[in-house]
Amino acid sequence: MLSRRNFIKGVAGVGLSAPLALNANDNLGKDIKFDEIADVIIIGSGVSAHICAAYLVKNKIDVLMIEKMDRIGGNSVLSQQDFAVLNSDLQIKAGIKDSEELFLNDLNKAGAGYNHLEHSLRIIRNSNEAYEFAKSCGVKYADKLKFLGGHSVARSVETIGGGGACISTLNEFFIKHNGKIKNETKCDEIIQDESGKIIGVSVRENYRFNRNLANDDRENLSGDKKHYKARLAVVFATGGFSRDIEFRSIVNPRLRLAKSPSSLGQTAGALKQMLKVGAIPTQLALSRFSFGIPTEDLIYGIMVDCNAKRFLNEDGDRQGLSNKILAHMEKINTTIYPIIIFDSIGFANSHDPNRMQSFITAGKMKKFDSLSDLANNFKLNENDLSKTMQDYETGISNNKDEFKKDLSKIKNSSMSKAPFYAMTAAPGLSYTPGGVYADINMRVLNISNYEPIKGLYAIGEATGGVHGQSRLTSCSIPDCMTSGIACAKDILKGV
Repeated sequence: MLSRRNFIKGVAGVGLSAPLALNANDNLGKDIKFDEIADVIIIGSGVSAHICAAYLVKNKIDVLMIEKMDRIGGNSVLSQQDFAVLNSDLQIKAGIKDSEELFLNDLNKAGAGYNHLEHSLRIIRNSNEAYEFAKSCGVKYADKLKFLGGHSVARSVETIGGGGACISTLNEFFIKHNGKIKNETKCDEIIQDESGKIIGVSVRENYRFNRNLANDDRENLSGDKKHYKARLAVVFATGGFSRDIEFRSIVNPRLRLAKSPSSLGQTAGALKQMLKVGAIPTQLALSRFSFGIPTEDLIYGIMVDCNAKRFLNEDGDRQGLSNKILAHMEKINTTIYPIIIFDSIGFANSHDPNRMQSFITAGKMKKFDSLSDLANNFKLNENDLSKTMQDYETGISNNKDEFKKDLSKIKNSSMSKAPFYAMTAAPGLSYTPGGVYADINMRVLNISNYEPIKGLYAIGEATGGVHGQSRLTSCSIPDCMTSGIACAKDILKGV
């Protein structure tokens, strides 16, 4: 934290004047030579940042958005942006009966009771407003609903062009309404006045993220130091920390070996800045994995470790399977991910053969005419692999699987019919459900008194406790969008 008192100490030696009696933000502005002034400073440039910014500039608020990376969008541009919406125009058109109770039950089931009820209701009750606002900004959605896993009814809309198109459209809207954005500008510290109110941030312009550093937040000193003042609020829309191996390994050692498909900029630096000014951390140890292949298809194949041994029942969800894989890797002390293997029958049983074929086209999955070729490719002992597959076949013949897989569900899949198909089973930490705790107006609460830290907001994945144990599919976007709009509305109350 860069407090007024510390700042005065810091500048005294270089000859800047420092008035002694100051008790208002405008007066503090006379102390610190601010290089930029805006009504609202938003840190981050993903979908939550952009929807909040769009709402504010539409209401004539001066907004400066800063992004530490050389491109905007963060993790949002990597997302399909499926969007769960209650009572959307598409649900009404299709005659689908949905309700707050049904949606809440789905969220609670995924969250296993770890999710805060007020935020579940915030998502549900405001999802349609957010969807309609995004459309008003020009975001396009397909004229069909998706019935996705974990949902009781079809309620998810599909963003045409995915996250890239959504961010591009919202950014165009933001710029058109006089919004300002600075790339390669990293927020280093939050500036408070003597009352504790957040009045700005210390940043580095011309910052260059360095992917080769073990910890960019700590080791990267590039850029030119500046101070930005926020007349109304500072909003952290900085996403999660799935790329920060050091930090995630501290909050949950199981996450040390996980891969992450997230944007390189997903580090814990922004989270630490909020914690320094008193924010409440919540649920930092939780995780959400992606798997690279629909896990419902895994029941038709087997998974073997680097010793060519099976070690689990392949029938499971991605969270459960990912945790078992990472635990097993720890147990046998390896960093080598297991291999998923299908024979031709198991491959053909996929619920989405075209998608499986696309994995081959993309090079993610490989096709082998013989077991020998497969073993050589993945550096597995061929004899051990052959025995593992024979044992599996014997289990099928006896209708008794070593790991209690329900063999009645495998649709005559086997491990004997070439060609074989295989790919690495690498749990990918794609989302970190933990963050700082905020109220339903997205005001960050102070750990000392549970009251809002004046002038400080957090939205989207920067917050924690929203989704609980596991985030329901297609519920990141309604969270990001409803939290962004709730934040903007609360800021507007003070205008």
